[in-house]
Amino acid sequence: MRSNFNAGMLRHRLLCNRAYLAVPASLIGICFCLYSSLVLAEADNSEYLTDTPLEELLSKEVVTASRIAKQISDSPSAVSIVTAKDIQSYGYRTLAEIISSMRGLNTVSDHVYTYMSGRGFGRPGDYPGRVMLLIDGHQANDNLYNASYLSHDGILDTELIERVEYVSGPGSVSHGNGAFYGIINIVTKKGSDFDGAQLAVDAASHQTYKERITYGTQFDNGADILLSASTLRSQGRNLYFRDFDSPSTNFGVARNLDDEKNRRLFFKGHYEAWSLESAYVTRKKDDPAASYEADFNTHPSYMQDANGYVTLRHEDDISNQLKRALKIYYGQYNYSAEAIYSDGYYREKNTGRWWGTEAKFVYSGLDQHRLVYGLEYRNDYQQDFYLPSDDIEHSAYMVSAYIQDEYRLNDHWLLNAGIRADHGGHHAKNLSPRLAAIYSPTAALDIKASYATAFRKANAYEKYYGDGSTIIPDSHLDKEMVYAAELVFEYRPDSSSKWMSSLFHYTTKDLIKSEEVMSPAGAERFINVDRSKTRGIDFEYDKQWSKSSRLKASYAWQLATDDHDKWLANSPKHLAKLNIAHGLFGNRLHAGIEVQYVGSRLTEARDRLSGYTLTNLTLHSTTLIKNTTISASVKNLFNQRYSVPAPTFYLPDRFVQDKSNVWFQLSYDFK
Repeated sequence: MRSNFNAGMLRHRLLCNRAYLAVPASLIGICFCLYSSLVLAEADNSEYLTDTPLEELLSKEVVTASRIAKQISDSPSAVSIVTAKDIQSYGYRTLAEIISSMRGLNTVSDHVYTYMSGRGFGRPGDYPGRVMLLIDGHQANDNLYNASYLSHDGILDTELIERVEYVSGPGSVSHGNGAFYGIINIVTKKGSDFDGAQLAVDAASHQTYKERITYGTQFDNGADILLSASTLRSQGRNLYFRDFDSPSTNFGVARNLDDEKNRRLFFKGHYEAWSLESAYVTRKKDDPAASYEADFNTHPSYMQDANGYVTLRHEDDISNQLKRALKIYYGQYNYSAEAIYSDGYYREKNTGRWWGTEAKFVYSGLDQHRLVYGLEYRNDYQQDFYLPSDDIEHSAYMVSAYIQDEYRLNDHWLLNAGIRADHGGHHAKNLSPRLAAIYSPTAALDIKASYATAFRKANAYEKYYGDGSTIIPDSHLDKEMVYAAELVFEYRPDSSSKWMSSLFHYTTKDLIKSEEVMSPAGAERFINVDRSKTRGIDFEYDKQWSKSSRLKASYAWQLATDDHDKWLANSPKHLAKLNIAHGLFGNRLHAGIEVQYVGSRLTEARDRLSGYTLTNLTLHSTTLIKNTTISASVKNLFNQRYSVPAPTFYLPDRFVQDKSNVWFQLSYDFK
């Protein structure tokens, strides 16, 4: 038997065997040849990466906070957006890279999974994360661990993303369970954004290669479809871990244990009032650091994930004053893992299945009011863990009703009040209220004040997973609660710039954490033990000088402590980000430079890790060859050596992260 959750806490998702797409290696080399002749190219009239005027960006409608489209200035929360142009400008290849660029957010990797933190809370290895992830309004978290998948295990290629919206603060009125510290909504592109086929090939450090083919179009009858498939493979590196530095464990070197493979499929279709969307990803990743006390530097040692969903929507106007949106969805998640222990071979497979439906209405028939109300039902009909010691099978459900009223008092005041009731059994009952007021003394200034609560019920892994000897289940775990107050200032001095600042205070109760129990000796279980509070302030500035020159900067100070006023692990007090995009050589070449500072923080062992500064550089051109985009990125440009806190299910308390690495991409549009 293993201690500390052993391999049992390992997680999996089935990997389906499919053939890789074959891509001639010669295509990769084209990137280098094209750049050598860059200055000879003539500029054309194509749209550049930073062409979106800031005024247009500020007037974009967000759907995250209330599930109804609204302008950013009318949202009761602070809203940050990363656009498709930003993604191309700064060479973001994963959702984790996008999130790490956003105000007050941070990610860390344990060489298998990537974990997100927000509002000062980001316990290492904490699968739920507590910032809800949506894709076109569909919740992307699985139903076993409630985890978000942010790296190459994520369900979307970044080239399919139109924008990413981050709304800080609780969102339980609109989204219920899990919308704890904020909501991230990914808005995907339409077929008309591609208007034909696109083929892309990538090559990167550590023998990493990726191929993608995408087709999108809009037909004469208005129907729009988007299809995409991609595959990635990476050999990785031989990684060194000082905690295993002994002759019996290969002097701390995990050899040939950083391999990664994934495959993705995506479909999106829209016709009149109907829309259908489906996505699927499989990912297999070696575990070089021997989690859960597995034997170090042994094969096999990996985790696999398969994640997918299908959602069907119908939206129409019942009358001029009443809009209706109906949705039904299905999701599935599979996980498997294999590892070697001194007393034998370990294998685990876990499966999650769920479906749900929602009916939402928007009524504007009352003078100066807009009512949003609806019903939602979710059935997690399969939450199964198949362990060598036992098979654990469970299910759950959630019934929800919500209503929200936006009251336009006058030209200067907008009031927002809402409440949601969720019922999913004894420990999943909750009422989530929200109150907000927006004061606009001038057209350029908005002041927003809000108070809200949110909850997160214990997930299936926390409640039911157990082998009876190293981890003990507790089906009576209570829900976590957060009580949040925020004050937001937004100032737009002109059409090309925006200032934003927010003050916040969060109190979180009944946080779920694993603790050692008295009997059996050495075993652990999840309990409601922690209480924390976070207070802080953040700033964001956005400026666009021209179609090819833009700057975005943000800074966050946050102090997260437990009920003994001790600083929480993996909670940097300072986060600063700077992004600059600029056209060069008459806009024949575009450069994007990104600088991120992450302050010092504690490991779970209470050791302090130094802060660090990362610089990333991306160059891209859309004009060298017709219908062709060439991009090259250098991540960690100055080869900064830094470490991040490790989860408690690893022997090391910190992991050294990647040094400088490069990524090249060539894409061609068939039009």
